[in-house]
Parts: sequence; C-alpha cells; structure tokens
Amino acid sequence: MNKVNTAAAPAALEPRDRGEAIDRPDKNWRPYPCLLTRAELKAIIAEQLG
Repeated sequence: MNKVNTAAAPAALEPRDRGEAIDRPDKNWRPYPCLLTRAELKAIIAEQLG
C-alpha cells in the first residue's frame, strides 16, 4: 500500500488566467557585464568544450 502524503507532493501549477499580464523584458534590456575580456571568455568556453 503506497500512500502519498499530500503535503509532501509537489503542488500543481494553476493555469494562467487570460487577463494576467506576462512579464516581458524591454527591447533595450541588456544583461549585466561579467567583467571578463573576450579572450578570457573564449578560454573558458574552449576549456568546457574540450
């Protein structure tokens, strides 16, 4: 007899109402800079890709 504790079960997401607004980024949104140089980023990516 496997009984699932309803308090431990993950809650199901409710469907979004049609009137609910969706948060979308502005067209001018830019991510924060990571303060790494292009060469440092290329080195990191090359190391991860092998």
